[in-house]
Amino acid sequence: MKIIVVFDIPVGYDRLRDRLRNKLKDYGGVFREYSVYEVELDEKNAERMIKDIRRIVAEGAGRVDIIFPCRRCYENIIIIDTIEF
Repeated sequence: MKIIVVFDIPVGYDRLRDRLRNKLKDYGGVFREYSVYEVELDEKNAERMIKDIRRIVAEGAGRVDIIFPCRRCYENIIIIDTIEF
């Protein structure tokens, strides 16, 4: 399943933000924006990732939104991209 993770970690918690980014990368997360990652996981690993995220955020402050778009919704996303990476 595809999962979109959006987070807002306050200034002063840079270490926590870095740990969260690294954890998302460990799960195969693809960087989309400054605080947006896209991850594709099965249900078991999605549950593990959520537990890991909860542990990390509990050590500081911030908000993490974990979005599970359905396949149909995901297919209807329109991307307009003028930036080449």
